[in-house]
Amino acid sequence: GEGFKTAVVANRQTYIGNVRRKGEDGVTRTEGDAMYKSMPGKFDTFPIARKIEASIQDGDQIVKLEEYADRILQFKKTKMHLINISQDLEFLEDTFMNKGISHPASVCKTDFGIAWVNAEGCYLYDGKNVINLLEKKGRQIIKESEWDKFLRHDKSLTGTRLNPMIGYVPKKRQLIVFDDITNTSTADPRMYLYDMVTQSWVKGANDSTARQIDQIKTNFTIDWNNDLIYNVNAGNVNKWDDTSDATDTISFKTKDIDFGNPAVRKKVYKAYISYKGDGDSVTIQYAINGDTDTVAPFYRTTSDGSSDKTNSDTTPLLDSNTDDWILAELRPVTSINNVYSFQLQLGGTAAADFEINDISIVYRLKNIK
Repeated sequence: GEGFKTAVVANRQTYIGNVRRKGEDGVTRTEGDAMYKSMPGKFDTFPIARKIEASIQDGDQIVKLEEYADRILQFKKTKMHLINISQDLEFLEDTFMNKGISHPASVCKTDFGIAWVNAEGCYLYDGKNVINLLEKKGRQIIKESEWDKFLRHDKSLTGTRLNPMIGYVPKKRQLIVFDDITNTSTADPRMYLYDMVTQSWVKGANDSTARQIDQIKTNFTIDWNNDLIYNVNAGNVNKWDDTSDATDTISFKTKDIDFGNPAVRKKVYKAYISYKGDGDSVTIQYAINGDTDTVAPFYRTTSDGSSDKTNSDTTPLLDSNTDDWILAELRPVTSINNVYSFQLQLGGTAAADFEINDISIVYRLKNIK
């Protein structure tokens, strides 16, 4: 009847947490708060004297242990203890409230540190600080209400909370967050993707034709080829692949761009989109001053990407018929003058080979009167 719920190897020792073992009095007890460490080099031997407790009888229990930069991250359900193991005697370095997890699959190790996800957000410990990845430079990227809906079974603020899972894609340095490790086919969206280089999020929508992520799943893991994989209850091993497989509808909107000067009027001359593939069914329009319901079109582009400056078209791009990148010049049909912010909105149907590499906007700040 002895055992443990989680373990990690660091400094040639094994640390185990949430332990059930027989004490010196012969009584077997479950110690949800306790960690034990093995003898150096003896990874399966845990003397009773080598017990570590960061907090005792706090009504919580250890869910997962991870190691990074001479620290043990001890995840409980409601908090995370940061334990320094750089010396022979471990000590509690810090405690982060509301940074706990509900399931072991809610934590993963990356090149940048330890990442984890819970009902309050997605976080990264980089060896020095705990960073909230839902924020960037003091600004929210994803609202609390949106994140809460993402992790609810019925998308309401009163629905059952889910057990999210997180994985790391080493080849692209991206985090993948699924809303639940079990079957939650009624929830939408299914996942979020975080790019650790651009520090940006992308939301994935539910696809009723491909229900692999709507099945009971294992945690994410990395295979021999540095690909992110997971298993489902049907026995299928799935590899995360972001390559487009089919023509489908899209919805992509930039943020309401104020160019760093929200109180200054601007004139927007045009936008450039570098793309390849078949984009003749992709709609591209723009909105101004935060009014996302009112949009306006651009002129159609020609085969070399330049604007024809004549024909107004909500689908201004063409099928490139090549795998080369084309720089499309998007000139507005109506002059965009004396505006405070600008937003691009892409929709319609994108072919499987359609890709966008970058977007540029040509503008000028107006004089302050």
